Amino acid sequence: MSFEKTNIALSGFMGTGKTTVAKIIAQKTKKLFYDTDAEIEKKFAMEIKEIFEKFGEEKFRQAEFETIKEISLLKEIVISLGGGAVLNLTNIENLKKHSLIVNLKADPQIIYERVKGNSDRPILRSAYPSLEKIQQLLESRQPFYDNCDFAIDVSKLSPQEAAAQILKRIPNHP
Repeated sequence: MSFEKTNIALSGFMGTGKTTVAKIIAQKTKKLFYDTDAEIEKKFAMEIKEIFEKFGEEKFRQAEFETIKEISLLKEIVISLGGGAVLNLTNIENLKKHSLIVNLKADPQIIYERVKGNSDRPILRSAYPSLEKIQQLLESRQPFYDNCDFAIDVSKLSPQEAAAQILKRIPNHP
């Protein structure tokens, strides 16, 4: 396989560590780091949960689409995608032009432990998300998360270990 893709995009459910792992990979590869949610927050000058509350999920997903379309044209970058970014297949198509897409997955119980008590997750709409809700969302999104180049189970990995495993699997990476 010849490796012409210069970007690394991390997909996965909330709480899998996409942003933390992406920052480590960016540092190790000396690539620029982009977080799609952070880019959207800059455009709106408000937090994601406020965007959801004020404009709704549809407006957020449109902004996410536009942001990914712009970012996907860049080269030599590491991208942390929002948890639902892969639900739009055009996002995946745009990313695949220049990005290797890596899905970070974790056991639902571990995700639950990481996100419980965090009211900044608008898709869960509660500071006390249930394990059942997380399992339902994971199950419904799995076919979209599977639309990646490869997946890493981060359930028992530190962010540094996850980054190292990803970098080992990238062709032509030292």
